[in-house]
Amino acid sequence: MINGHGDDIYHHSREITGNFSSNIYNRQDFTGLHRHLCACVPAAIHSYPEPDAHSLVELLAEKNGIQPSGVLVTNGAVEAIYLIAQTFRGKKSCIITPTFSEYEDACRINGHRLSFAPSLYEIDKDTELVWLCNPNNPDGYAYHKQLLDSFIAGRPDISFVIDQSYEAFADSQYTFTAAEGLNHRNAILLHSMTKSYAIPGLRLGYITACDEHIRAIATYRMPWSVNQLAIEAGKYLLGTERSFDLPAYLAETNRLATALNAIDGLAALPTNTHFFLCKLENRSASELKEFLISSHGILIRDAANFRGLDERYFRIATQSPEENDVLIIAIREWI
Repeated sequence: MINGHGDDIYHHSREITGNFSSNIYNRQDFTGLHRHLCACVPAAIHSYPEPDAHSLVELLAEKNGIQPSGVLVTNGAVEAIYLIAQTFRGKKSCIITPTFSEYEDACRINGHRLSFAPSLYEIDKDTELVWLCNPNNPDGYAYHKQLLDSFIAGRPDISFVIDQSYEAFADSQYTFTAAEGLNHRNAILLHSMTKSYAIPGLRLGYITACDEHIRAIATYRMPWSVNQLAIEAGKYLLGTERSFDLPAYLAETNRLATALNAIDGLAALPTNTHFFLCKLENRSASELKEFLISSHGILIRDAANFRGLDERYFRIATQSPEENDVLIIAIREWI
């Protein structure tokens, strides 16, 4: 695991009042969830959780219109990544970059023979396993699912791990439903309730794939890897309507990017979701990050440690219009 993931608030002594560093949207009403978890605490912390989170598996299968045998609940999407890398240990893996570093770390630990490609069309011919984040972290780029559908069908000799952690923040034309993913026996989809419901402290995700893949991956999972409060949170959230206006949120992302593009010496790059990369013309993102923390209590993600990027790049995730305006003013001040 590298140092320098987003949301590194714990590294800074100054209070962070504007957190743009994590791809989490925190402007949701958590009142009901908090009340529910408080009620669950007495029983949840004094008994072992379900070894395989079976009750949550059942609900996820029902919600996604698939069989429970096609679902595996994990301790966040990161546990899913490491389990898959272990299941396919020693394979020839290609990672589409720049992207989340944990794919590479998990593959190296499990002896994968690694290659890297900037797009699906440039993977090595002898590739056995492809890792694709869609929409991609850190740049927000997403392949259209019709294109992916055709590409995956045309390469039955390759298994495709498609991390859809940000599917809740992209138009449905870019992401597979769990049922659509099951049309391909060589596709493994990753889903993140951590991201979708803004509960990163609870660590909750799941895999959907054909029965064969789920059985193989489950072989390596530790029992009780998902704690009971996370299971209860998942069941509660699946039973509630999300008060979240995606078109309005993406429109605000476009407004923020447009305003940043108007600043000399800075370019906000195109995105298909709620976060995006920015590139400084001739200054470093680390300098900007330190200024924003010390002068404004704002945190951004220095993206220099993503493979393929350099010290000029940083990533931000759209927050409320008021917070976004504060960020714009602060960056103008620094520039």
